[in-house]
Amino acid sequence: MGLFGRTPEKPPKDLINEWSQKIRREMRVIDRQIRGKIQSEMLEDTFESMEDGEEMEEAAEEEVDKILFEITAGALGKAPSKVVDALPEMEPPGATAASEDESEEDIEAMQSRLAALRS
Repeated sequence: MGLFGRTPEKPPKDLINEWSQKIRREMRVIDRQIRGKIQSEMLEDTFESMEDGEEMEEAAEEEVDKILFEITAGALGKAPSKVVDALPEMEPPGATAASEDESEEDIEAMQSRLAALRS
């Protein structure tokens, strides 16, 4: 009996080929498992970083509020958090008259173009 447990039906060369094939299959299985593990870890890291982004955004917002509070000497803290009343729309004086004159001129110009197209 030799090094590879020589049997009468299989020579050592065939045994080496079988073992190398088994090793290759096992290596492929291990490779797939490692790649799957790496991918799952990358996905976990991505989702964790997305959650961290929201926390960082909140922390940055708090820091901005602190700085604005310091700059305005506390006046910002007295202001309401949001405006509930709608602001009145103010038009500059004479703007409506000018826009009405322009719109009448535009209408007249369009009518004259339409008349020219019809003829």
